[in-house]
Amino acid sequence: MSQFKVIGFDLDGTLVDSLPDLALSINQAFAEIGLPQAPQELVLTWIGNGADVLLVRALEWSGANLDEEQIRQLKRRFGFYYGENICNKSRLFPNVKVTLETLKAQGYTLAVVTNKPTKHVQPVLAAFGIDHLFSELLGGQSLPAIKPHPAPLYYLCGKFGIYPKQLLFVGDSKNDILAAHNAGCAVVGLTYGYNYNIPISEAAPDWVFDDFADILTVIN
Repeated sequence: MSQFKVIGFDLDGTLVDSLPDLALSINQAFAEIGLPQAPQELVLTWIGNGADVLLVRALEWSGANLDEEQIRQLKRRFGFYYGENICNKSRLFPNVKVTLETLKAQGYTLAVVTNKPTKHVQPVLAAFGIDHLFSELLGGQSLPAIKPHPAPLYYLCGKFGIYPKQLLFVGDSKNDILAAHNAGCAVVGLTYGYNYNIPISEAAPDWVFDDFADILTVIN
């Protein structure tokens, strides 16, 4: 075993390619009120700070001028559609399942820390048959603060009785890297995810990998 006892993972853009279903859900909610359809490559740049921020960015792009009640209704409809589409087109990224199974078999405690709405986290993982591998699932409403705040990673340290140096975090965006840095944890940055079209290396993670399976080289 390495110095690490717990390995935390972001979800969207790290474990799961959820962009197609997020884009579909945004566009279905937009279509109901006559707003333009957003291309998938643009939706990619809105992901990473939770559903509320995603919708703010989408509305800014659309040029719509909605009142507060209309915005609340749009959020409800987006949530409804995403619940319906949660694993319609989404896929696990290559080597995710086998790598997680290997880490679990080697005795590591695994956790998910995502800004995605908490109610959607377990259903996504269950759809791909990997929910049983994780000992903790933290979503956007699980704690008072979300990434890049270090609170979720401090929570993991407290729950599992470890020091920050014993927690390795794995993500695809600058929010993941900042959260880990702020908590004093080592962090892997993956190049294939959703980082606003900015190379993850610019956020200065401890390791940069193109392949999820390369995480095994860190702990072995």
